[in-house]
Amino acid sequence: MELYLVRHGQSVGNTMPDRDMPDSPLTERGLAQAGRVGMYLRDRGIAGIFASPLIRALQSAQPLAQLLHLPVQVRKELYEVREGGLYIGPSLQSLSECVPEAVFQNTMEKDGWVYPGGDYHEIVVQRAREMLRQLTMCGEERIAVFCHGNFNEYLIREALGIASSAHIRFPQANTGVTHIIFREQATELIKLNDTTHLEAGQLSH
Repeated sequence: MELYLVRHGQSVGNTMPDRDMPDSPLTERGLAQAGRVGMYLRDRGIAGIFASPLIRALQSAQPLAQLLHLPVQVRKELYEVREGGLYIGPSLQSLSECVPEAVFQNTMEKDGWVYPGGDYHEIVVQRAREMLRQLTMCGEERIAVFCHGNFNEYLIREALGIASSAHIRFPQANTGVTHIIFREQATELIKLNDTTHLEAGQLSH
């Protein structure tokens, strides 16, 4: 199975790092980045698109979903690492109105999904392990996953067998693409934080 792991485009929260904005939308630059990464991934043979329920990830996945005429399969457990307090997200109806391509699991709260917060290393490792297991067993040969910088690092470490090594970091730019191939005998990291799809002036962190 091939995984294209994408960090979301630039969000309003990225431009205001001193404010707690757990679910901010993309900026104009972020929307442009999402369009560019959609074009970059369009011809990769992707048959499944997955995303976090946070709006910046859904908006980032939307252009690729429209190009490929595929749904965005929302997985609640892909949400960003959050040490802060509880946040209640929008209703599923509201998210559907914003991103009509999104489809939700029955386990998500309809009136406002629960973003629990209070994350710490061990529990995030467990979440990343379970999500990677589900993704690699989804039945598709190639998938794109639109997620978040910090949680992506946990997924990458889990994929590489270094889950306990939190001191090893994998910084990612907005819409940076990490390409991993899972084979029976080995896991191959093909590209890390690929931003070649971005034009001059579009790169952001």
